Amino acid sequence: MTLVSAATLAETLAANPGWVAVLLFVMVFVEALIVVGYLVPAATVLFSVGALAASGIVSFPLALIGTAGGAALGGTFNYWLGSRLQHRLDGLWPFHRHPALLQRNREFVIRHGGKSVFFARFSKPFRPTVSAVAGALGMDGRRFALFNLWGAVLWSLCYLGAGYALGLSVDFSPGQAVMLSVFLLGFTASAMAVIGLLRHLRLRRISH
Repeated sequence: MTLVSAATLAETLAANPGWVAVLLFVMVFVEALIVVGYLVPAATVLFSVGALAASGIVSFPLALIGTAGGAALGGTFNYWLGSRLQHRLDGLWPFHRHPALLQRNREFVIRHGGKSVFFARFSKPFRPTVSAVAGALGMDGRRFALFNLWGAVLWSLCYLGAGYALGLSVDFSPGQAVMLSVFLLGFTASAMAVIGLLRHLRLRRISH
């Protein structure tokens, strides 16, 4: 990406702050869901958006509202799904491939109660699954909502804030901030692809 094209993208983002918030909402909502959540690199995106906000490209308040809203509603949908499926939850990925993961989630929720929902927000392995397991185990809805909301807001503040702090400390130009964000996203996507390929090859060796 050239500096010119990066600058153009920066101008486009700055001119459409509402759409940035909507895209963040959708991405974080999906990242909170069981089955598909592991495929979304939300933390890297939020860190990048925070750096963009420090450069004046993105509205930090709107980004925070979109992110926290998507996280809270995604967790709530997961909770609702778990409460409907209950004992059939083990038929969903990743539980049907990794039964021990479901047992670890159950033990985690039973041990920590509502706090498990808060803690899970900060853990990628637990983030897409604990809220569904909490619903399946019948956690009180008001208790879930409280810890889910606090976790969503603080998690959003942490990742957006970390990127924002980096952007302020380095004093990126808008074009440089966009280029950094593209690099981070590309690096994360490449790392996920390599890890997925290595895991696939290892499973093939085991099966043969």
